Amino acid sequence: MAKKLILRLETPGIRFRRRRLLPSFSFEWRDGQHWGVVGPNGSGKTLLLRLLAGDFHDPEASLSYGFPGARGRDPERRIAIVSLERQAETLAALDAYVQMRWNSTEEDSTPRLSDWLSYESVEEIGPFELQEGSERDRAAFARRRAPLLRALDVERLLDRRVAELSNGETRRAFLVRALLSRPRILLFDDPLTGLDDASSALVRREMERLARSGNTSILFASVREESIPDFVTDVLRLGPDGESDSPTVRQSDSPRSLVTCHSSLVTCHSSPSVVSFRSLHVAYGDHTVFKDFNWTIRRGERWLLVGPNGSGKSTLIALLNGDHLQAYANDVRLFGRRRGTGESIWDIKRRIGWVSPELHLTMEPDQTVLDTVLSGFSDSPFALAPDTPPRRRAALGFLRRLGLAARAEDPFGTLSGGEQRLVLLARALVKNPPLLVLDEPCQNLDAAHRRRFLGLLDRTLRASPRTTLVYTTHLADAVPACITHRLRLGLPAVRKD
Repeated sequence: MAKKLILRLETPGIRFRRRRLLPSFSFEWRDGQHWGVVGPNGSGKTLLLRLLAGDFHDPEASLSYGFPGARGRDPERRIAIVSLERQAETLAALDAYVQMRWNSTEEDSTPRLSDWLSYESVEEIGPFELQEGSERDRAAFARRRAPLLRALDVERLLDRRVAELSNGETRRAFLVRALLSRPRILLFDDPLTGLDDASSALVRREMERLARSGNTSILFASVREESIPDFVTDVLRLGPDGESDSPTVRQSDSPRSLVTCHSSLVTCHSSPSVVSFRSLHVAYGDHTVFKDFNWTIRRGERWLLVGPNGSGKSTLIALLNGDHLQAYANDVRLFGRRRGTGESIWDIKRRIGWVSPELHLTMEPDQTVLDTVLSGFSDSPFALAPDTPPRRRAALGFLRRLGLAARAEDPFGTLSGGEQRLVLLARALVKNPPLLVLDEPCQNLDAAHRRRFLGLLDRTLRASPRTTLVYTTHLADAVPACITHRLRLGLPAVRKD
């Protein structure tokens, strides 16, 4: 006997201009099935998840759910998405802009994690809203919450503000919140992106436990087929420009490590210092991130910065970019000048090309791809600098080398997450900065786009031997060939190899 149908989608396909974003197909999801969706950047994975969750309305599509809502709510309220886009929307609603993460105070509007993961917050209950059986529900919520916090190593973070968490810590916290809502369907859009080995193992273990419980049906989307968990029963493969293959039964793949180190070469101490940290001390309340930390980066060096989530990589990146106020209380020197001696934040940023998950979240989705690249000249998310012919030629040249010239006039928000990351690389390179700071730049890139990204980066740096690079990644196959040095951070102590 066929198992109960929990979701049915029929779509004639979705197009933007002449580009097909999602193919025409019928999709049935039955109880006991856990789906994997794989495909390259731009194949429509994220759009499909938004369509299934009711986030994206297509008037020509037919979407029905085979389960009721809870407490009189719509069935869509029992679907949870864990994705970079949903994370960005939530952080924006919390006013957790990029600098707030580093300049937080007791007066900040961003909540503490303990409050954000509270019963009232997760269930979206207002302070004057009465709920029948609320005490019973509250006790059940507490019983679910405690083991989840331990399983995903979030319990120790509860006193921190949401904006203070590292990228990996934030991803785990978002997963906890999604699971606390007791979803009937859980949609994962590359949930392991940005996670170190230990965090990836925690998330995988919790997903497997949830799949075995039988209470939640899971869909896991990724650009990497080897990332699809073993509990997945059926796989939908999407091709370039929204092509699709027939669903197939999933075959088990073996896991592989996501972390590597690159051998260091000999430092040339005759080159001038570009970045210098001397006896660095950074703390948030009782939480010390760095103490008596020293690091010098010289012109032309290409550094790989590695370490587990929460080890301080993003804190160092923020100090490099001028976004961290604690730089003024430390001996931090950029381009030979100590912070706090009269330079403005824009004096620093005009000499730095930057790509990071935080920057990605701040980009304007309605701005054209070309204007997004041109915004690299103004060091803001908007193209505020004069649009001169040489600048336009430089921007179009980088888009051409990344295979995105045909998308130059499309809105940035219509590109896939991987394509957007390529645009941000062009934005970072367009002004030929003396320092490139690339924080997890290959997140959400499929193999082809990753090769294109790394190839352009290596070619650009070979042609600019004086350009300095600081690069972070958790992916073994996302380390550029040009790396000459490495710095490994640990928990809780920081050590230099």
